[in-house]
Amino acid sequence: MSEATGWYPIGKAEGEGESKQLVIDQFEQDYDEHKLIRPTIDPVACVQVVKQSNIIPQCVEAYKTNVVGYGYALTYQSGESDKTAKTEWDIADRFMQTANLEESTEQLLSQLVEDLEHCGNAYVEVAWGGGLPALYRIPPEYMRCTAPLEKVEMKYRRLVQGKVEEFTQSKWVRKYAQKRGTNITWFREFGAPGEENEVIHLQLGNGTYGEPRWIGNSPGVVGSRKAEELNFEYFDNGRMLDMILTVTNGELAPQSIESLKGARGKKSRGGILYLEVQGYDKGLLGDEKEKTSIKLDKLNDLLQQDALFIEYNREKRKEARSAFRLPPILTGESEEYNRATSDNARRIAEEQIFKPYRKWIMDEIFNKRLLPAIEVFRVKAILNSPKISDPDEWKALLDFLADRGIMLVRHLIPIAEEVLGTTLDESKYNEEYLDTPIASLGSTFSQETFGTSDPEEQMATIAKRLLRETRERQHV
Repeated sequence: MSEATGWYPIGKAEGEGESKQLVIDQFEQDYDEHKLIRPTIDPVACVQVVKQSNIIPQCVEAYKTNVVGYGYALTYQSGESDKTAKTEWDIADRFMQTANLEESTEQLLSQLVEDLEHCGNAYVEVAWGGGLPALYRIPPEYMRCTAPLEKVEMKYRRLVQGKVEEFTQSKWVRKYAQKRGTNITWFREFGAPGEENEVIHLQLGNGTYGEPRWIGNSPGVVGSRKAEELNFEYFDNGRMLDMILTVTNGELAPQSIESLKGARGKKSRGGILYLEVQGYDKGLLGDEKEKTSIKLDKLNDLLQQDALFIEYNREKRKEARSAFRLPPILTGESEEYNRATSDNARRIAEEQIFKPYRKWIMDEIFNKRLLPAIEVFRVKAILNSPKISDPDEWKALLDFLADRGIMLVRHLIPIAEEVLGTTLDESKYNEEYLDTPIASLGSTFSQETFGTSDPEEQMATIAKRLLRETRERQHV
């Protein structure tokens, strides 16, 4: 028989189970022609990395919820009121409600936060068609910009010490290109003279284009994905050690070769592999007594350990979350939290991350640009924040106010309405009772028993009981 040689691959097919994403830059042919700046990181690639991460989507969702999720509001600038700026308030209110007739202001801002956290850039198109402008989100993958090649005179109007003043400053400005399909639409930088629609470019970090805050952790993000895929392959196909199979004085039968190729995965578990060998009449050295035999030798006896991958993923999740500066409770990892520690974590995140973020994004879009552009100077737009209370601080404050006669019965009504979700009619109670200091009610607090340790709910219970007792006395 002829000598049988060759390598028979035993493993997954080429490319099977791999996470591969072909990223095509639709501006590839336009950078030189239109003098556009090429981004160091393609926005499409950033979005694909985020989709494959097991922690970044949760972080982005936490940002969206905590930054925009409590809605927006209008407020007067310091020293202003309905008497001085009611007209501006009405203009601002109308603008905020009609800037995008298909989406709410909160939805638009939520999309911009998502763009910023995915790829470090967000773009707002400002379309003027007479009257108040319309606002639209432009996905970052469709936008590129030129270098600041043109120097123009920018005019600004600002409220300074109660008076609206006009300023003129020279500035180098860019042009922005939006490409959908094969068509390019040009935009001018907001405030620059010209006929095109304007664009407000928001970005994280420095440079022409922004960078997502997780970019330094991208190797870990990709590594975590690869580790998960390797684990998936391990559980899907089973562990099979790399071996070398040696046949002495013979060769495997064709059907045995096919059996070896299929000796993997779930179908092979608990089975018996039967190999058939065709022996030679004489040994390779001419020794007729040489026996035909099969020998298996391990080439790699490295066992895949789940603990190794679990620890790796855990550390990479921590690193990615650290890039967002988020406590674990905000990404659904709150096993070791109680009420006090969770409130403290939320308070730190609110003070260090979300409060500055809200102010920044509203200033960049509305307060420094759009509102002055529509002649609104004495009103500003803000994003609401959650109410995070410390039970101990609340109790100490309420006790202090009540003991010194500063807190009146009428002050309990808003607390009761907020905590209990009810509306109380103050007209049912006489003014004298509502103006009664809590301290004059004597043992009200000391004798009250509660089913909760929350000071706000305790105060609501007291308020509800006091008002009920007064109403009963009035009907006697």
